[in-house]
Amino acid sequence: MTTNRGRKDVIRDRMASTGESYNVAARNLKAMKDMGATRDAMLVQRWQPAESLDVPCPCGGTCEPGETCDHCHARHRHVKRYPGSVTDVEAWADRYECMGCSSSYTLTVRLAGRPWGVAETVIQGGSAEEVVRARVFPGVVHPLLRAEAASESDRDQGIS
Repeated sequence: MTTNRGRKDVIRDRMASTGESYNVAARNLKAMKDMGATRDAMLVQRWQPAESLDVPCPCGGTCEPGETCDHCHARHRHVKRYPGSVTDVEAWADRYECMGCSSSYTLTVRLAGRPWGVAETVIQGGSAEEVVRARVFPGVVHPLLRAEAASESDRDQGIS
């Protein structure tokens, strides 16, 4: 476990070597720490659906076989995965679409060890209420939350 003093020393060392402000240096160090998890989350989310049901799903084999459509009796196939919660970072939503009509459905799945972001407890409001807030990894598309912008450090320095 790193002490607060040790963490501050690492941030100050980065400030000295890069010329970044303290906040930008701290954020960039955190982003470097999360880079492996970010890459994994992008791989979990970004894949192309299989053209037929005869081949394994390219999502990584965590999806369920598609159900038979009630309208046209064709099969549903797994076509998309996106974050499925605003606070549970291991919850993903799998979207299935019918191969014969416009029918679709969504299942929420829990992928342990494959988060789409980081959940943090923050103090909010005048009553100092603790709430859980999720931070989406850069590059991950969340339907309800924004990802941290890659150029956020530029905005902190006043660069447009």
